[in-house]
Amino acid sequence: MNAAPVTKSSTLGYARAPEPFAELPDARTAERDRQRFLTGPGLLVFLAAALAAYEAFLLFTVFGPTQGGWLGDFVRDFQLWCYRGDPRTGGVSWAAVSVMFLEPIFVVVVAAVLWRQACVELCRPRVWWRHARAAAAGITVVAVAVAGLFWYAAAERARAGVLPPFPGDRIRVKLPVPATEIIDQKEKPFRFADLRGQVVLVTGVYASCTTSCPEIFLELKAILGELTPAERTGLRVVALTLNPEYETAALMDAISEARGFVYPEFRYAGAARPAVQHALLSDLQFAAVRNPVTRQIDHANLLLLLDRNGDIAFRFNLDPRHRAWLRAALRQLLQEPHGAPGPS
Repeated sequence: MNAAPVTKSSTLGYARAPEPFAELPDARTAERDRQRFLTGPGLLVFLAAALAAYEAFLLFTVFGPTQGGWLGDFVRDFQLWCYRGDPRTGGVSWAAVSVMFLEPIFVVVVAAVLWRQACVELCRPRVWWRHARAAAAGITVVAVAVAGLFWYAAAERARAGVLPPFPGDRIRVKLPVPATEIIDQKEKPFRFADLRGQVVLVTGVYASCTTSCPEIFLELKAILGELTPAERTGLRVVALTLNPEYETAALMDAISEARGFVYPEFRYAGAARPAVQHALLSDLQFAAVRNPVTRQIDHANLLLLLDRNGDIAFRFNLDPRHRAWLRAALRQLLQEPHGAPGPS
């Protein structure tokens, strides 16, 4: 056998050298602490503290203010993202809220069942005090995650505020409009061809809509309010009913007046027969379909711009970028003379 190496000692002459791969005491202690944390009550303290912090954050996003500065903007956006919030009413889907609250509780309960022996120790207050660092770590993890959400929301708002310039004729089209006869709220029939010589803004709405249609009406009012009187003389707005089976001329007239629109600048119209109206909506790609569960009409939030020649020149929606482009395109068309050739 080979003898272990020896080293010279100043007092005893020679002594055996330490084992080259001997485990350091600090490493053994750290490994023992990790094992104790994963198998003892420390992990449960960490999860319970993280759960409490997370649930407190969710309570704030449900009941916190939705107005006033960046904090209100964050709460409102979080409700839209996670709770199916309605920005017009401030309501949220309580089913979505329940899911957000119950999911982390379920995870902690499962952990408590798996570590039920360690869970019993949590009945003693001194155990919580002994694992105070684990509780602080759990709260810190949630705080970092929440800070990340705030940062992401701020970055998204900054990106949304920087809109690309209006592409102009690069997105302009030249599409024909169906020659369908429609009847407005004053029971006067007309065709889109009758409006040639003017720029026409066409959209689709229905009276009982509680989702996007009120926003479309507000957008139309905002656009009209931004134009000069001279510009408004060259514009007509046509709102096609998406619910022709139930909306009468009298109802459409009442809605128009209640919204503050002026006839004939604004016309709320539909074909004499529902089947004809649905065919027109399909040709214009409004894609109106009644939801069998909610009985609401799901539809594309289209805003079509017809040039003075009566052709569809631009197609927009309610996206913030499209709202800005809609105004630029509208002014471009209003400046064009009747008969000016559009893109080929």
